[in-house]
Amino acid sequence: MNLMISITPFLTLVKEGKLRTAIRANALYRPFYTLSYLAALKNCGVMDQLSSGPTPFKELTLAYAGNERTTEALESWLQMGCRLKVLALTGKGYALTGLARKLSRPENDATLALLQEVGTLHHRLIMETPEKICKGELWPLDNQNASLTARSSRALEPFVLEAIKRYLPSSQPCKLLEIGCGSGVYIRHAAARNPLLTAVGLELNENVARVARENLKDWKIPNHIDIAVGDIRAIPVTPDFDVATLHNNIYYFAVEERTRVLERIRSFLKPGGELLLTTCCQGGNIGIDALNLWGASNSHGGRLPEKAEMIYHLKQAGYEEINSLRLIPGDSFYAFIARK
Repeated sequence: MNLMISITPFLTLVKEGKLRTAIRANALYRPFYTLSYLAALKNCGVMDQLSSGPTPFKELTLAYAGNERTTEALESWLQMGCRLKVLALTGKGYALTGLARKLSRPENDATLALLQEVGTLHHRLIMETPEKICKGELWPLDNQNASLTARSSRALEPFVLEAIKRYLPSSQPCKLLEIGCGSGVYIRHAAARNPLLTAVGLELNENVARVARENLKDWKIPNHIDIAVGDIRAIPVTPDFDVATLHNNIYYFAVEERTRVLERIRSFLKPGGELLLTTCCQGGNIGIDALNLWGASNSHGGRLPEKAEMIYHLKQAGYEEINSLRLIPGDSFYAFIARK
């Protein structure tokens, strides 16, 4: 018996004005599923396992499934990856394909980490922030994954490196203070640019500082680089630095505190010393809007600055010869250079 497909439901949806809305909403599902799946693929370890080549299903079950029901669940999860064209089932087992294969390569790790942040931290910010603020609450600092943030922040590394090349001395003796040194990667670039550089990297978190020290050792950076633990707002002032840098962290300070923080940093500089500050500002891409939401909804920091507002804070803190440079054409990632 032939069964005819009825178009009556569709006609009803058209008549009621619902079909167009349903189609537009449906178009959002696949990108959301794909992004979520790619993030989960890395988070659970399957991406790393498949990065060396196809893996038989039986081998995956040994690692991820303990009984018949969980084996069925694992197979369904893998099938969804194939449907999204993130995975492919080959004669040798499941394999990464397309974007997933490219993201698994070490050189694309920062892009992968950004994707993971969107699928985890940014999703939580969008979903849960309204409920928090209705209760009069803000997010604590530990709502972020520090190691994931360290990986994702490297997506901006080429642009920060351009600012370092443009503004940091390349041949004369230079003593650098980097506030919030993170992994130490920007100190690494500064030391590579200037063999006469000496530097102190300041970190609030001892674990992050330990990682920075290990990185600098692995990178064979000379011993004239020191990583210290402390808060720039509290440590004793030693006004003997030629350059101070803040990369991607001014929004860790509340808006009303920024002038005081910049003024204190100025006190660490020699006369004529310079501050190099890089930051996303208001009005950028949707990812920058997410960063703005993160800063504004966290109890420890504040929203992103406006470009003019950042210059105003620097002036109020006593800096002179303030200049700005847009580091990403058409977007709102800037370098600010100011002199004591």
